[in-house]
Amino acid sequence: MTEVEFFSFLIDIMFEARKNKRFGRDWAEFERRWAPLLVVMMWEMYEKTYRVDHNYSFLTSVPKWREIFATIAQGRMSDLVVCSPLSPYIEAKLHPRTFNNRKKKGATAAIDQTIEDVCEVTQGYTKPARVIKWDLKGCFPSALCDHIERCYCEVIDENADDLMRRFGPEMPGFLKWLAMVSVHCYPAQHCELRTPKILWEEHIEPSKSLFNAEPGVGMPIGRQISQTGMGLYMNPEVIWLNEECGIRSTLFMDDCLMVVPEEMHEYALGLFPVLRERLAAKGMRLNEKKFYDQPYQHGYEFLGSHIKPYRLHINNPTYGRAMERVAEYNQEQEKYACIDQFMSSINSYLGLLKTRTDYRRLEHLVESVATEWWEYFDYDQQRRCINCKPEYSIKSRLNNKYHLRLKK
Repeated sequence: MTEVEFFSFLIDIMFEARKNKRFGRDWAEFERRWAPLLVVMMWEMYEKTYRVDHNYSFLTSVPKWREIFATIAQGRMSDLVVCSPLSPYIEAKLHPRTFNNRKKKGATAAIDQTIEDVCEVTQGYTKPARVIKWDLKGCFPSALCDHIERCYCEVIDENADDLMRRFGPEMPGFLKWLAMVSVHCYPAQHCELRTPKILWEEHIEPSKSLFNAEPGVGMPIGRQISQTGMGLYMNPEVIWLNEECGIRSTLFMDDCLMVVPEEMHEYALGLFPVLRERLAAKGMRLNEKKFYDQPYQHGYEFLGSHIKPYRLHINNPTYGRAMERVAEYNQEQEKYACIDQFMSSINSYLGLLKTRTDYRRLEHLVESVATEWWEYFDYDQQRRCINCKPEYSIKSRLNNKYHLRLKK
């Protein structure tokens, strides 16, 4: 690509990368002077001096304590420079039963797939079957960077002719170089901590932190290059289980659920020694504390949901967090200042509940909202969500605060 074409390509990448993140701290900083920063990034990539060296790390406690690494706007864009041109080839390469980080898939589609599997294997809940669930211990911190880089390089080599036709003869080599730079950025060695270090010692196991990983081991949770790379990383195991072994297996990131007819139960359990060997070759192992094997009638947990024949519920920890959030907001003294946060938080939980057979829980959640909040909101019974009253909409509040004349 010429300089003009590459700059235009980076602008398209910028618009794609900032979706749903434009009002975050990183993008606010970047957009103050986006044009010169984009020119600098373009020349660094042209001269192959670009590095992903502005990283930050923090902890999140929901749904559990977890270490997250992220990077500034330029780093997010560099991930998409690799992933966006390769996305059609990666999508074609991934097995249909790998559900994470893919368009038109996701957690809900993965749950629906397991329900469909149980229904098919049991012939409409009339035959016995087993559900086997396993989980990887420290999935991201244990991944081998060299192996993930090779996954990207394989996709590039397999589609080099098409890449050259679309972008020019230099594109395959450029993407290989940028994939290497992005995968081997070692963020733990040069990052800003946005959570006090003492919380790592209290809540994060050493084996689940990149700060304790050996060089060349561990991918940062929170980056596109990692999320897409892990899908490619685990894809051979999904193909092996489903195509070669004939076991219906659904994978979402590091959670896998297998639906097995009763007559194949012993055969399925006999596959685990081989599976452990395959995972060990990639530096990974099964989490012994998150393995279970039981008849489907007892119900099973998968991706925050409890699934039984003809019933689908959010699990108790998720519902407990929803009630805790409502209680926290009910104690808030300055409710007017928290209108947007309250609405987005509560509606996210209502969105989960209304897609499950949890009507009673949904009604209980709405009833637990303090009466003071209903000064600002109305409850939409049909859509099962809360909406701001017209006089407290975002435009009305901006008009009142800044004396603007925005259309209501």
